[in-house]
Amino acid sequence: MHTFKLAFFLLLLIGVSACKKKDNNNYEVIDTNTYGNNLDKDKSKSNIEFHSILRTNLFQRPSSINELSRIDRVMQSCGDKALINEVIISNYMNSANVKLPSRKMMTDSTERFIEETFIRFFIRRPTEAEKTWFSNFINANKSNPNFRPELVYTAFAASDEYMFY
Repeated sequence: MHTFKLAFFLLLLIGVSACKKKDNNNYEVIDTNTYGNNLDKDKSKSNIEFHSILRTNLFQRPSSINELSRIDRVMQSCGDKALINEVIISNYMNSANVKLPSRKMMTDSTERFIEETFIRFFIRRPTEAEKTWFSNFINANKSNPNFRPELVYTAFAASDEYMFY
């Protein structure tokens, strides 16, 4: 019985001493900003939510409650929500205070422009297919002087994905 206890104690001692945690902290973890894919958005934004977020995206400052109340009344008085949203978006784009990237930045740094636009409007990074499509679209329209960032921003702001969260 005594040898059994001694053998058990030695086995336990060997087991405990063999199970030491390695002190290797070389995991090479890289800090990165993460954005979800946000592709399963299913909650529609209210009129006030939509326009509050839109004005903040376009003007880089929040709206006053008076502006939002006025826009909400306009939205409620019109039957076609998509049409009135497009009219309001167009009105915002024609404002002198809207914060847009330059056309040169859009055409010279296309990949950066696409990435920043997706993050700004959809709070996610574009997929490879979206990057390729937008890159080809922007490159195909470089010679068109009427193709400007406000057209791209208008398309993003009027998209179905932007209407949901």
